[in-house]
Amino acid sequence: MSSLTRMLSILGLFSKEHTALSADVIADELQLARTTCYRYIKELMEAGLLVSNMGLYGLGPRIIELDYQIRETDPLLNIGRAVLAELVASTGGIGLLATIYDSQIINIHQEGDHGDWAITYSRGKAVPTFRSASSKVILAHLKPARLKRLWKLHQQQDDVRAIGPDWDSFRLHMQAIREHGYWVSHGELDAGSDGVAAPVLYRDGTVAGSLTLVFKRQRYRLYNEQFLGELVMEAASRIGALLPGNQAPPEAG
Repeated sequence: MSSLTRMLSILGLFSKEHTALSADVIADELQLARTTCYRYIKELMEAGLLVSNMGLYGLGPRIIELDYQIRETDPLLNIGRAVLAELVASTGGIGLLATIYDSQIINIHQEGDHGDWAITYSRGKAVPTFRSASSKVILAHLKPARLKRLWKLHQQQDDVRAIGPDWDSFRLHMQAIREHGYWVSHGELDAGSDGVAAPVLYRDGTVAGSLTLVFKRQRYRLYNEQFLGELVMEAASRIGALLPGNQAPPEAG
């Protein structure tokens, strides 16, 4: 792990339950030498990523600025937002866009809100990597070498073993998802909710993310599953076609 990665991992320690941390806690959690920890904290504060208050540290305002920047510049989010809004308006579900970095899958946009019904993994929250339709359609379209690396790192997790007890069965399950084109999960993240997801792909087949519709079970049962699957695949394909580098070249005059 590089020193930059170790430094940025400090930001991942903060949560709703742990909004402020001491340098000692940070050093202990990440097994850092105290001198290294204070150096990292100083650099993060200079960048606006951390702030200090009475010997405790919290996330800084630069993160809010970066959030604004990604909302303005992320092609998947900006192209997908309008397509997802149409899909949500026509079906009454909640729409999600997700993407992957390293081994984390995170929802980058949520469309639709149903008041008393809220999903657990809304925008900005990492989704369990090996659970839910959103995650599985992304995994199924990773390059084989990357998928196997992820499997090796996490093969003892219950979520991974639920997909397949060994690499061959895990790989074949992912192949089945890829060939199916979309995937459905029932209550894997929230009890009583069902999700239908399809991958968003670049022209070369590299996966950019996933598009998912989530329904309360009562509403989900009003629809034909194949109809929803085809609807989600078509929407994901529309987004993919508009991603940078995916547009067809202009016809010769």
